[in-house]
Amino acid sequence: MTIAADPRVVCRVNTGNARLVALTFDDGPDPRFTPRVLDILKHYHIKATFFIVGQNAEKYPYLVRRIAREGHSIQNHTYSHPDLPGCNRKKASEELLKNEAVIKRLSGKSPRYFRPPKGLLDDEIIEISRAKGYRIVLWTVAVENSTLISAEDVAMSTLNRAQPGAILLAHDGRLDRSLTVEALPFIIQGYHQKGYRFVLLEELLNYEAIDR
Repeated sequence: MTIAADPRVVCRVNTGNARLVALTFDDGPDPRFTPRVLDILKHYHIKATFFIVGQNAEKYPYLVRRIAREGHSIQNHTYSHPDLPGCNRKKASEELLKNEAVIKRLSGKSPRYFRPPKGLLDDEIIEISRAKGYRIVLWTVAVENSTLISAEDVAMSTLNRAQPGAILLAHDGRLDRSLTVEALPFIIQGYHQKGYRFVLLEELLNYEAIDR
């Protein structure tokens, strides 16, 4: 299946000429990187969306609470980060529901959006997640690239692909995300200079319903 063209999956939002983008982070929380990301977001007065892994959330509940307390959005990235197309239906459902319970317990809110680990999907996973009330959200621009070796290069690569309604994918867990953290201020500053405003994923997706 061609995910980018599948109407059941969101990769970008049509915002017309409104320069809105959503910054999202996968795979956290991680005490090595998440606090630094949150500090940067706070410094620039912007909000982001965190697709968290339930196992990590249970290890570091204080980070989940901080994410929620500082006004960011917390969404579902499964409980243990498996490759979902390789899971049976029961396992896939458990991954969603178990993490949903963790998020609700720690943040007080139920997640509405789901991003599968590594963006891996098939028709069954789409059916399962939609049946449980989730909207599936992938991304427009991936911030990380293994060929880039400096924060400036990471930022420039991201900025060169700037477009209204884009969903930016970054990570704050699992692997070494030092370069991502280092590049984040450059990315934020660059988007601001281009006239973009960072919004929560909910606001970006709600923009679809506005009659422009």
